[in-house]
Amino acid sequence: MAQVIVRKLDDQSKERLEARAARNGRSLEAEARAILEEAASSEAPTVLRNDERSFGDLMYERFKDIGLTEGEFRRFNIGIAEINSRSEMRIPDFEAEDYEPDSKT
Repeated sequence: MAQVIVRKLDDQSKERLEARAARNGRSLEAEARAILEEAASSEAPTVLRNDERSFGDLMYERFKDIGLTEGEFRRFNIGIAEINSRSEMRIPDFEAEDYEPDSKT
């Protein structure tokens, strides 16, 4: 279980918290816990990054049934070739007969 330390709580706040705890029949610690749990329960749960779908997954879902026409596919390949010609990093042509995976990775 987690622990929380509250520093620099002024004396008047502590006294009011103790009075509230006494009214509710709880210890100071139990009262502080109840207040924190109530405050935290009203917060919406955070969606963790690992639970989200990636941009690539979203794009795949959106366009998986559309496909490219031959003209679009040709323009796509021309664009890739242009990017390759301007970059040291090359996008591999997986369909090439002489394709061999890079043994360094």
